[in-house]
Amino acid sequence: MVKLLLWGLLIWLAFKYLPPLLKRFSTHSTPQDAPRDPNAQDMVRCAHCGVFVLRSEALFQGDLAYCGETHRKAGPNP
Repeated sequence: MVKLLLWGLLIWLAFKYLPPLLKRFSTHSTPQDAPRDPNAQDMVRCAHCGVFVLRSEALFQGDLAYCGETHRKAGPNP
């Protein structure tokens, strides 16, 4: 009977104190916590084919970005 009570106490202590300890020692960082690379560039999706291109290399027509002149002329893909 005493063994059963000790096991119960041990399990209760583990459930009570283990999650906060694991959370405190966790090294997982979220993307918001990570510093932004100063050389990183924004990317946009081509409205015709869906390929991502650098914003500085994309061709814009209004709000829509395109990966090349042929896709800009073809227009958005439905």
